[in-house]
Amino acid sequence: MSYLTNLPEASKTLTIFHADLDDSSSFEKAIQGCFGVFHLAHPMDVQNKEPEEKVTKRAVEGTLGILKACLESKTVKKVVYTSSAATVLFNDKNLDVVDEDVWSDIDICRSSNLVGSSYLVSKIMTEKGLLEFGKVNGLEVVSLVLPLVVGPFICPNIPSSVYIALAMIFGMYFILSLSLHIIYFFTTQNSIK
Repeated sequence: MSYLTNLPEASKTLTIFHADLDDSSSFEKAIQGCFGVFHLAHPMDVQNKEPEEKVTKRAVEGTLGILKACLESKTVKKVVYTSSAATVLFNDKNLDVVDEDVWSDIDICRSSNLVGSSYLVSKIMTEKGLLEFGKVNGLEVVSLVLPLVVGPFICPNIPSSVYIALAMIFGMYFILSLSLHIIYFFTTQNSIK
């Protein structure tokens, strides 16, 4: 958390709340009084260690809990959900451009070896549930598909999208080599302390 709490003016402007997708009521306090909510949380099981149904249930129910807290707040006007390219790219349509009518095919997602199917399927089902909830309840929701987010980052680990961007530029061997260097560096630094 120090990478957030050490930001300039953080001691005056940043409030950190503990919330858990498995406990929908845990978002109420953080959402109370807000005009907009950016929903970024999603279970990351890219190695398929948990059953798809469990990951999907956690993601969908957690998101619905956040949306219900937004409605109950009476102040939230818009929810922005960070989607994933995974929700639109895994299909057999071979499209150059995708829009809100294009979805990944769940069967293709389940057969993909690129990323764990539980992540892919849960992202799709969560986003569909979010959009439906917004429509039924009159809550404005926006879903942003962010294929790659690159540039400076404040978190202590290199985001996966930065690895993907570097792989496209330098090739996978470079990325593996960079990963091993970083792991060695952190191992060495931690053993020195």
